Amino acid sequence: MGKINVNKNNSNKRKLDDILTEEEKVLYEKILEDIERNDKFYTTSSPEEITSHLTDVCGFNRDSIYKLFKKITLINEE
Repeated sequence: MGKINVNKNNSNKRKLDDILTEEEKVLYEKILEDIERNDKFYTTSSPEEITSHLTDVCGFNRDSIYKLFKKITLINEE
Protein backbone atom coordinates (compact mmCIF):
# COMPACT_ATOMS: atom_id res chain seq x y z
CA MET A 1 0.00 0.00 0.00
CA GLY A 2 1.08 3.57 -0.63
CA LYS A 3 2.08 5.86 2.17
CA ILE A 4 -0.23 8.63 3.25
CA ASN A 5 1.32 12.07 2.89
CA VAL A 6 0.68 13.42 6.39
CA ASN A 7 1.90 16.90 5.47
CA LYS A 8 -0.58 17.06 2.59
CA ASN A 9 -3.43 15.89 4.84
CA ASN A 10 -2.57 18.53 7.45
CA SER A 11 -2.34 21.13 4.71
CA ASN A 12 -5.75 20.11 3.36
CA LYS A 13 -7.26 20.36 6.85
CA ARG A 14 -5.91 23.90 7.23
CA LYS A 15 -7.28 24.83 3.81
CA LEU A 16 -10.68 23.45 4.76
CA ASP A 17 -10.64 25.49 7.94
CA ASP A 18 -9.77 28.57 5.89
CA ILE A 19 -12.37 28.24 3.15
CA LEU A 20 -15.37 26.69 4.87
CA THR A 21 -17.99 28.95 6.40
CA GLU A 22 -19.02 28.29 9.99
CA GLU A 23 -22.20 26.61 8.73
CA GLU A 24 -20.18 24.41 6.39
CA LYS A 25 -17.82 23.43 9.21
CA VAL A 26 -20.80 22.32 11.31
CA LEU A 27 -22.25 20.36 8.38
CA TYR A 28 -18.83 18.79 7.70
CA GLU A 29 -18.52 17.62 11.31
CA LYS A 30 -22.06 16.20 11.29
CA ILE A 31 -21.37 14.29 8.09
CA LEU A 32 -18.13 12.91 9.56
CA GLU A 33 -20.08 11.74 12.63
CA ASP A 34 -22.64 10.02 10.41
CA ILE A 35 -19.87 8.36 8.41
CA GLU A 36 -18.39 7.00 11.66
CA ARG A 37 -21.79 5.59 12.69
CA ASN A 38 -22.59 4.14 9.26
CA ASP A 39 -19.19 3.23 7.85
CA LYS A 40 -20.41 0.16 5.97
CA PHE A 41 -23.22 2.12 4.30
CA TYR A 42 -20.78 4.75 3.02
CA THR A 43 -18.33 2.19 1.65
CA THR A 44 -20.98 0.15 -0.17
CA SER A 45 -23.40 2.82 -1.44
CA SER A 46 -23.44 4.88 -4.61
CA PRO A 47 -23.03 8.67 -4.51
CA GLU A 48 -26.76 8.98 -5.22
CA GLU A 49 -27.65 6.72 -2.28
CA ILE A 50 -25.32 8.66 0.00
CA THR A 51 -26.80 12.00 -1.06
CA SER A 52 -30.30 10.64 -0.55
CA HIS A 53 -29.34 9.38 2.92
CA LEU A 54 -27.82 12.72 3.89
CA THR A 55 -30.91 14.65 2.76
CA ASP A 56 -33.75 12.26 3.61
CA VAL A 57 -32.44 10.56 6.75
CA CYS A 58 -30.08 13.17 8.21
CA GLY A 59 -32.15 16.14 7.05
CA PHE A 60 -29.27 18.05 5.47
CA ASN A 61 -29.87 20.54 2.68
CA ARG A 62 -28.96 19.13 -0.75
CA ASP A 63 -27.43 22.40 -2.00
CA SER A 64 -25.33 22.77 1.15
CA ILE A 65 -24.01 19.24 0.76
CA TYR A 66 -23.16 19.85 -2.89
CA LYS A 67 -21.28 23.08 -2.12
CA LEU A 68 -19.38 21.45 0.74
CA PHE A 69 -18.38 18.42 -1.32
CA LYS A 70 -17.35 20.66 -4.20
CA LYS A 71 -14.98 22.61 -1.93
CA ILE A 72 -13.54 19.41 -0.48
CA THR A 73 -12.98 18.02 -3.99
CA LEU A 74 -11.22 21.18 -5.14
CA ILE A 75 -8.85 21.05 -2.17
CA ASN A 76 -8.10 17.36 -2.66
CA GLU A 77 -7.28 17.96 -6.32
CA GLU A 78 -4.58 20.54 -5.47
